[in-house]
Amino acid sequence: MPVQTNFTEKIRNKELWTLDPAHSKVQFTARHLIISEVTGHFNNFDLRLTAGNDFSDSEIEVTIDVYSIDTGIADRDNHLKSPDFFEADKFSQIKFKGEKIEKIDDEELKLYGNLTIRDITKPIELKVIYGGTITDPWGKTRAGFKVLGSINRFDYDLKWNALIETGSAVVGKTINIICDVEVVK
Repeated sequence: MPVQTNFTEKIRNKELWTLDPAHSKVQFTARHLIISEVTGHFNNFDLRLTAGNDFSDSEIEVTIDVYSIDTGIADRDNHLKSPDFFEADKFSQIKFKGEKIEKIDDEELKLYGNLTIRDITKPIELKVIYGGTITDPWGKTRAGFKVLGSINRFDYDLKWNALIETGSAVVGKTINIICDVEVVK
């Protein structure tokens, strides 16, 4: 049976973990013209994580700099920063705050929280795959995770929606989230 932990509970023996940005990525994919996917990532993001030994009692907050979006195409990145999508001049950050973690087994967790894009906050459920904890060659304790989920971009007013001749959208409504996170205690 899954173990559930509410972040509002006082949990002792938590430690602060810091993000290793050199070994972490916040990526996304979106359908393009129905036939393919475009991949992008954010170059600047931060994570605040406090957790006990098995991470089922974690407190997590993530902040992403919208201006750091990178799809490899400058014109597309500028369009994504425009009012058609993120409106970065007005809403420069994407935020996530964890609310509850459900431990599925020793390698999988479900992370429930609130995602805020363009000042619109919606609940989201993410699958977290625990890659393990090790001591690196310099004596520091590290842990690794893969985080997976998806959102409907229209829920966050990411509204641009040109149609092709078949009536389908140039950009699909589902955005897949893929994050690789390495943290250091």
